[in-house]
Formats: sequence, C-alpha cells, structure tokens
Amino acid sequence: MIQFENVSLEYTTDQYALRNVSFILPDGSFTFLTGHSGAGKSSLLKLIARLEKPTAGDIIIDGIDLSRVKPRQEHKLRQQMGLVFQDNQLLDDRSVFDNVALPLIIGGYRYSEIKTRVKAALKRVGLGHRAYDEPLSLSGGEQQRVGIARAVVAKPRLLLADEPTGNLDADISAEIMQLLMQFSASGVSVLVATHDTGLLDTFDFPRIQLHQGKLVDVHAGAPRNRTRAQFTSGEFA
Repeated sequence: MIQFENVSLEYTTDQYALRNVSFILPDGSFTFLTGHSGAGKSSLLKLIARLEKPTAGDIIIDGIDLSRVKPRQEHKLRQQMGLVFQDNQLLDDRSVFDNVALPLIIGGYRYSEIKTRVKAALKRVGLGHRAYDEPLSLSGGEQQRVGIARAVVAKPRLLLADEPTGNLDADISAEIMQLLMQFSASGVSVLVATHDTGLLDTFDFPRIQLHQGKLVDVHAGAPRNRTRAQFTSGEFA
C-alpha cells in the first residue's frame, strides 16, 4: 500500500512541485496519475522511488515511513520497485540482454539466475528472439518493451511508469498498456503517469489528477476496474 499524507515538495521558496497531497493506493491497484505537463506527476513518482525527498508530510509504503528509512536500507526498498521511463534510458552500447540484466547485476544476483530471469522477462514482453541485438536496431515500441522487461526482471511489487507511451502511436501505446495490465493482473501494483487523454478515455481505471502540484480530483474508474483495484482516495488538499 502507498499512502501520502499532506505531502509537499518545495524546490525554492514558494515554488512547489507538490502541495499537501494525500491519497491511498492499495496493493495490486492499477492507477493513472494524470494532469497537465508540469502538474507534478514526475515529482510524485520520484518521491515514491526515493529519488526526491518531501519538504513536508509523510509517505508510507507497506507500513514503512520513508522518512525513517536509513540510507543503507534504501537499496533494498528500491529493489521492490520497477521504473519505466518515456525515453527508455537504454544503454546503446550494450545488448538488449545486458540492458535488462542491469538491475540484477547491481543487486548481486548470480549469473545463472540473471540468465534465467532475463530470458523470462524478454519472453514475457515478446522479445525473447532479440536478446542479443542492439537497442538501436529495435523500433520505438520494442525499445519500450525492453524498458518494461528491465523494470520487472527483479520481480518488483510496485511498477512506476512515467509517460510510458508518450513517444508511441496509438496502436503501440495500446500494446504497452496491455503489457502493464498483465503485470497488474499478476499482483504487481502499477502507477502510470500520463497526460494522454486517449489512454484515459480507452482504459477507465482509477486515477489521481494533479493541477499545479495539488490533488484536484480522484476518479474511481469503471466498476469492473474499481473492484480489481479496490481504490481508496485520501482527503483532497
């Protein structure tokens, strides 16, 4: 479960990325994080991933208050999270296999397990046959699939996706969404930041809407999706 309690992120005096944001996301939920460009979506994801620290308020993940997490514990916490970026952030001088393997190498996994997990992750995103190709030889949609494989290869409990379809056409975007939904169906909590109204219209999942750093709306989603996500909102700021 992810819980924000009156969370603010202030970069300079009176310049807030987020202000008094409160909400609750239960385990296994699939939720959209929406809002205009600059609304605070990326900042919110960075706070969850511990890439930023809040100026005020509390962030609680699975009962752990992040403000009390010691530096040596942050690595273990991040291992429970997978990150998907709009621009993939793949290393062009390494193979697809090596890109997906990076989280496991950093995590100190043995090569035999790395090999097994990477092959399984690539197979799941439909790219098992491209393991030893270079990223630049892949299409944009295939590169994003590699990014997703890298995000899930360590079997995280939480998947954070920041505009994962931002550079893709509608058909490829739908394929990427289907992949993310598959992981959600397997029990992974998924939070997707997007301002793509096409996605929001097509997939009626619970959503959190930000405007100028403030939480302005919570949409529960269609009944079938609300049942699966069991979404609960916090108080509006």
